[in-house]
Amino acid sequence: TYEWIIPGLLRRGSALEDARDYCTTGVVEPTVGGMEYPACGGTGQESFFNLIGCLVMAMHNGTNPSTGYDGGLKTGYLYEYKTFEDFQKAFVEQLQYFLSWQLSECNFYELMYAEYFPSVVCSATMDGCMESGKDVLRGGAKYNSTGTTGCGIGNVADSLMAIKMAFDGRLGCTTKDLYDAICANWEGYDDLQKKILYEMPHYGNNNEEVDALAAWAMTEFADFMASCTGPRGHYVAGTFTMTVHLDYGRRTSATPDGRKAGDPLSDAISPRQGFDKNGPTAYLTSAAKLPHVKLGNGDQLNIRFSPSVVKGDAGTLKMRKLFETYFAQGGMQVQFNVVGGETLHDAQENPDKYKNLIVRIAGFSAYFVEMPKPMQDDFISRTEQAEV
Repeated sequence: TYEWIIPGLLRRGSALEDARDYCTTGVVEPTVGGMEYPACGGTGQESFFNLIGCLVMAMHNGTNPSTGYDGGLKTGYLYEYKTFEDFQKAFVEQLQYFLSWQLSECNFYELMYAEYFPSVVCSATMDGCMESGKDVLRGGAKYNSTGTTGCGIGNVADSLMAIKMAFDGRLGCTTKDLYDAICANWEGYDDLQKKILYEMPHYGNNNEEVDALAAWAMTEFADFMASCTGPRGHYVAGTFTMTVHLDYGRRTSATPDGRKAGDPLSDAISPRQGFDKNGPTAYLTSAAKLPHVKLGNGDQLNIRFSPSVVKGDAGTLKMRKLFETYFAQGGMQVQFNVVGGETLHDAQENPDKYKNLIVRIAGFSAYFVEMPKPMQDDFISRTEQAEV
């Protein structure tokens, strides 16, 4: 909403009169129309960052157990930290270390693109390029920003919560027990996994403790991003994941939130699929606690409703009031679907009957039956909100 988008644009240097004329580019990225080149860094593939990967590296002394890569910082193993605060510090160190590497790669790409792939047509229509005599890829636009989006905040929040509870005794196990369970991909640790999955507080349910951990981690990501610069100016944090959370999940080892190796990560700023149990109001209240004004590269929240609860004028009014309240609390953007689980399962079984079924995936819509099955399954796993 404009209450948070305009301040976000002002934070990165836009004049007020220009910020008021904002629009969105790409998927959900706020930008000053016709005056700003807000492209994500690199080729586009480098525009996504696996936040939970930094937590994994902090647990395993700078080593990725999925690949054996051991080039991370040697901050220690999970069971070697003395306090939860020590682990948080290690997470931030790994986050900044790997972000620095990724943004450095983006900067190299930016320089090469400017040299070999000038964008003449875009430059001719962008305020600032004619005046400066520079192509948009060389920073010729009136305003410039470069974005990278953080993936998996729902997993980060729940994993931090599990680790915190292990440190203070509420999980009923030591940090070494938790570490061993993760290394075993939860095999043989069913009781501990069930306690984490079904008894521990989860992000997306308006629990102050775990929501605060989500906001803390996202703030660390956004603040460090804002401190980094590229050939065209400062970097800006975002949260849109498109469908990258599926690919990143396939390549991410088991995590402290009870997730097994290879399972999808949470998408955008949404909770882990199916773990928002207290209804849409609690879900949106949790998400509103994130530092949206610092997420100038674009914010994405997905939510799915049962058709029965938003039916008719009364249902439309309930949805309107729900989203207005979210925006008033600090939220920036919402993408919603109104489709029931029974319909989606039937569409998987009988695709010829549902050729016109369109769903909102991320910043784009797609025909459900044309999506790969893993993407269909992930979409179905989103909680179906049964009341507003």
